[in-house]
Amino acid sequence: MAESPAEPRLRCRACAREVTSPSDLGWECECGVVVCADPACYEEYFKWVGGGEGVRCRTCGVVT
Repeated sequence: MAESPAEPRLRCRACAREVTSPSDLGWECECGVVVCADPACYEEYFKWVGGGEGVRCRTCGVVT
Protein backbone atom coordinates (compact mmCIF):
# COMPACT_ATOMS: atom_id res chain seq x y z
CA MET A 1 0.00 0.00 0.00
CA ALA A 2 1.19 3.49 -0.80
CA GLU A 3 1.50 5.95 2.05
CA SER A 4 -0.64 9.03 1.82
CA PRO A 5 1.25 12.31 2.01
CA ALA A 6 1.29 13.93 5.43
CA GLU A 7 -1.08 16.81 5.93
CA PRO A 8 0.81 20.11 5.87
CA ARG A 9 1.31 21.55 9.32
CA LEU A 10 0.67 25.16 10.14
CA ARG A 11 3.33 27.00 12.13
CA CYS A 12 3.09 30.42 13.68
CA ARG A 13 5.19 32.82 11.61
CA ALA A 14 6.25 34.73 14.74
CA CYS A 15 7.17 32.02 17.28
CA ALA A 16 7.26 28.91 15.03
CA ARG A 17 4.93 27.00 17.39
CA GLU A 18 2.81 24.40 15.60
CA VAL A 19 -0.86 25.34 15.27
CA THR A 20 -2.58 22.03 15.93
CA SER A 21 -6.20 23.03 16.55
CA PRO A 22 -8.56 25.85 15.58
CA SER A 23 -8.31 27.28 19.10
CA ASP A 24 -4.52 27.66 18.62
CA LEU A 25 -5.01 29.72 15.45
CA GLY A 26 -4.88 33.45 16.06
CA TRP A 27 -5.21 34.73 12.50
CA GLU A 28 -4.48 33.66 8.95
CA CYS A 29 -4.09 35.91 5.90
CA GLU A 30 -4.75 35.00 2.29
CA CYS A 31 -1.03 35.68 1.62
CA GLY A 32 -0.14 32.67 3.78
CA VAL A 33 0.88 34.32 7.05
CA VAL A 34 -0.40 32.34 10.03
CA VAL A 35 -0.01 33.27 13.69
CA CYS A 36 -0.97 31.47 16.88
CA ALA A 37 -3.36 32.86 19.48
CA ASP A 38 -0.58 34.58 21.44
CA PRO A 39 -1.33 38.36 21.39
CA ALA A 40 2.36 39.21 20.87
CA CYS A 41 2.52 37.05 17.75
CA TYR A 42 -0.69 38.61 16.41
CA GLU A 43 0.65 42.14 16.96
CA GLU A 44 3.84 41.34 15.09
CA TYR A 45 2.02 40.44 11.85
CA PHE A 46 -1.47 41.96 12.10
CA LYS A 47 -3.05 45.24 13.18
CA TRP A 48 -6.63 46.24 13.99
CA VAL A 49 -7.76 49.11 11.76
CA GLY A 50 -10.89 51.23 11.39
CA GLY A 51 -11.64 51.28 15.10
CA GLY A 52 -11.61 47.47 15.23
CA GLU A 53 -13.70 47.01 12.09
CA GLY A 54 -10.93 45.30 10.13
CA VAL A 55 -7.55 43.63 10.34
CA ARG A 56 -4.53 44.66 8.26
CA CYS A 57 -1.81 42.16 7.44
CA ARG A 58 1.54 43.84 8.06
CA THR A 59 3.13 41.54 5.47
CA CYS A 60 0.99 42.15 2.37
CA GLY A 61 -1.21 45.07 3.49
CA VAL A 62 -4.55 43.42 2.75
CA VAL A 63 -7.43 44.45 5.03
CA THR A 64 -10.13 41.94 5.92
